Amino acid sequence: MAITPWRKVSRTIGVQPVVSANIGLRNPIRVERYLFQARRQEIPALPTALLIVHLGGARVSGGRLHGRPASYVPSFAVFLAAGCPSRWLLEGAIDVAGFYLPVALGDRLARQVETAAEGSSEYQFSDALVTAATLQIVEELRLGPEADARFLDDLARVLVRQTERVFAGRTGGRVSPAPTQLSRLKSALDWIDRHLDTEINNTALARHVGLGESHFRHVFAAAFGVSPSLYVRQRRLERARELLALTSRPIAHIASDCGFASQSHLTTCFKARHGVTPARFRRALLQGSCRTSEEATHADPRKAHKRRMGRRT
Repeated sequence: MAITPWRKVSRTIGVQPVVSANIGLRNPIRVERYLFQARRQEIPALPTALLIVHLGGARVSGGRLHGRPASYVPSFAVFLAAGCPSRWLLEGAIDVAGFYLPVALGDRLARQVETAAEGSSEYQFSDALVTAATLQIVEELRLGPEADARFLDDLARVLVRQTERVFAGRTGGRVSPAPTQLSRLKSALDWIDRHLDTEINNTALARHVGLGESHFRHVFAAAFGVSPSLYVRQRRLERARELLALTSRPIAHIASDCGFASQSHLTTCFKARHGVTPARFRRALLQGSCRTSEEATHADPRKAHKRRMGRRT
């Protein structure tokens, strides 16, 4: 029996997906979600096209895509045509979703992206709707047997159609920012990561990259689908989660290291995001079983049903 493309990827990277399922009623798309730590990673050439959406975490750099240098940042997506290997340097923990596309769809997108990218390495793009659809898909799949197949089919159609629209130049999304713009965005992300323990505002960020504040906010939001201030809040929480998992530093010190006003401030924000307090999150890790509120919901069908009903009212 021939090995499926997604199993080939799992075997190559040595990491099992945290979510793995088929979505779409007529032409199923395989979706898998992976959580990686910092590492060098190769993705082998596959017989089907692969769309990778970077949901959060560190930058991905030092890559080779279609034989040329490549890198991307959170909220970006990368399209790998069938037969296209790639390799990447993950600069820290990241959260990605991969969509293995049916052959006919993958070939159609490959033709579109060839035109959109004009033969360059810009098989990367950023679009808020693509990212939002991906997040909704992986959230719905957490419900397991309770997941709504028709809802997932609708989301898959939105994801595919919006990707086609991006490649056709019919949206505000763009196929990879211009090199100068991408360089400025990377510089902004580096600056944010170096200054998470301090106050960060749009004025300082804009000044750092040499743009006016209004223009900087527009460029940043267009690239990442979120405002600079929201991105900073997300990075503070991601850094706190990393430190809770990988160090034994007191929670109060972690709060200070990540720019929170106090331990209670971190606790409030962390629980709102993950459904558990930092202390409980760390204890669960030490016990070998850490579940966020979403994972706990997935484990309890009654909570899953209540969550779905709440979302649809």
